[in-house]
Amino acid sequence: MKEKSIRRMILLVGIMLVCLSYITWLLEPDFQAEFKEWVSDMGTAGLLAVFGIQVLQIVIAIIPGEPVEVVAGVLYGTISGTLICLLGCILASSIIFTLSKRFGKRLLYHMFSEEKVNSWRWLQDSKKVDTATFILFFIPDTPKDMLTYMVGVSEMKRGKFLVISTLARIPSILSSTMAGSAMRQGEWEISILVFALTGIVGIAGILYKDKMIGFCRKITGHDKAFTKSQCLDFIETAHRDKIYPIVTCRMKYDGQINVARLIEAVRLSSVTVPEILYAYNYGRGGFVDAGFTASDVVQTGKEQFKQGWKWDFSKSTQLKLLVCDGELIAGISHILCDGDGFLQYLYLLASLYDGARPDETICNRRDISPLLDGIKVQPATEQERHGKGSSTLSLQTDGSTESYFCLSTQIGAADMTAIYAKAKSKGATLNDVFLTAYARVLSNLLDAETVLLPCPADLRRFKNNDALTVANMTGMYKIVVEIQPSHAFEATLAQVQIEMHLQKERRRCFSGIRLLWLTYNKLPPRLLNWVIKKSCTILPLSYTNIGVIDSHRLSLNGITITDCFLTGTYRYPPDFQLSISTFQNIGTLNCTLLGGSERKETGQKILNLVKLELQAWVGSGLQASSAGQGSAGQ
Repeated sequence: MKEKSIRRMILLVGIMLVCLSYITWLLEPDFQAEFKEWVSDMGTAGLLAVFGIQVLQIVIAIIPGEPVEVVAGVLYGTISGTLICLLGCILASSIIFTLSKRFGKRLLYHMFSEEKVNSWRWLQDSKKVDTATFILFFIPDTPKDMLTYMVGVSEMKRGKFLVISTLARIPSILSSTMAGSAMRQGEWEISILVFALTGIVGIAGILYKDKMIGFCRKITGHDKAFTKSQCLDFIETAHRDKIYPIVTCRMKYDGQINVARLIEAVRLSSVTVPEILYAYNYGRGGFVDAGFTASDVVQTGKEQFKQGWKWDFSKSTQLKLLVCDGELIAGISHILCDGDGFLQYLYLLASLYDGARPDETICNRRDISPLLDGIKVQPATEQERHGKGSSTLSLQTDGSTESYFCLSTQIGAADMTAIYAKAKSKGATLNDVFLTAYARVLSNLLDAETVLLPCPADLRRFKNNDALTVANMTGMYKIVVEIQPSHAFEATLAQVQIEMHLQKERRRCFSGIRLLWLTYNKLPPRLLNWVIKKSCTILPLSYTNIGVIDSHRLSLNGITITDCFLTGTYRYPPDFQLSISTFQNIGTLNCTLLGGSERKETGQKILNLVKLELQAWVGSGLQASSAGQGSAGQ
């Protein structure tokens, strides 16, 4: 890199030497008079010509800018020449920024090599991209024109970028136009001094450029291919004593998966979501490139499953895929993303497996801040305030963690259709109905008249944004349900409906998130860990509705997926979480647990009772049956 920079400086010096014989004419008084008259005769056309060349050299990004700036100084003096060049930079940068926002990475890869783009991609996703941008545009010999294209696909707004980049360019442009102006006046001592100082600064910039770029990577949290975790990621790491943060997708299929093609699809997807191949550094709070490849992600055979499914995220990839015996099991770190983010990644992976080329315009957005714009969280509901005084219920089962289980039971398509139709007639959502059935089962099982349940909310839905967000963007409602023995299903459902409506209206799922976002990276990790445990508690009994898995988007050429569901995270005793997902109108109730045989039995019992509660409500009268159960090691 330094050799290339030195060659570029030698080229610029060569250009100036070639022009020197012409520039020396400015020493002659007669030529100075003729030159001033010639510039005056050029008028607006000459000014526009210099202005146009300045714009062109930035947009094309291969023409050196210094000679243009020197000529501007020669023709129009220091102040006017600087203004012309700065206005040209503003216009050119605006054009590039607009084009980058419109065409994204596709334009980047068309203009520059993939290797060069990838070496600067850390600049695209950073909270401190503004600071890094100023430094990079200020120091000599950075590819400022290419960086304009790069920043264009970041979260930075155009106005902020134009202010930052223009201010950072002033010293360089000013020194060049000053040298040119001195030449015009025949003040060679000043001109030579400016060139000498500029040369010294330029050489220093070349020598220390790598260190300055390294500093920029460090302040943005991207040194050594490092992606800083977001504030909601940290919740999963803070509660490692209660959960094992892995989300899985389990599918059964007919046919044969092409393992080599699957590995290639993982590799292609890592261009957009590189963190799937990274290890997680708990000390630094982020994902770091540890040299893993797509081949480290894909495993085959049950033996591999037994030994490595519950893997260490700090020593392995954030994604694992297991192909064996007509079953594909995908697991992803919940530190990296939530259930909806996982689905987005699976859809991307499936499209790449089926032969789609990576869309270079796609950039994975992990920052939660855009979702917080304009959101005002209103006070807690009366039920929520009442629930704070309620005792927290938990299942009293053995505390063993000898095995980990994935248990499930299914609700057939006919029953799901009936449940949906009846829910619609009552003005309720499926989520309201599932939550009601679960609360009633827990109330009866634990002999409790008040049940407090967390209900996750996908924060993405509050913004109309189709951007890829393989990230944690889940908020939490806390629903208090009061259930008397005489209450029928409909009475409980009406209560849940009212409470869910009020909490959605008051944006209660955003409660505490803005404060967490503001304090994240500002508090010491240990203090932040304590704050999260106190403010973002994980209740012993919880619930998540992952929603509908799109069978059209999750399809792989050559196979037919016959069954598919997503799970929540593994829960340590005595905690329990019910997870629900739907595929091809078949609902799957699921729980993932660490424990012994008693815990497994209790978990399966809850799943079956929730199913029976739903079927009794729609009057199907069908018996519950386990669609599949077993430990992750089976």
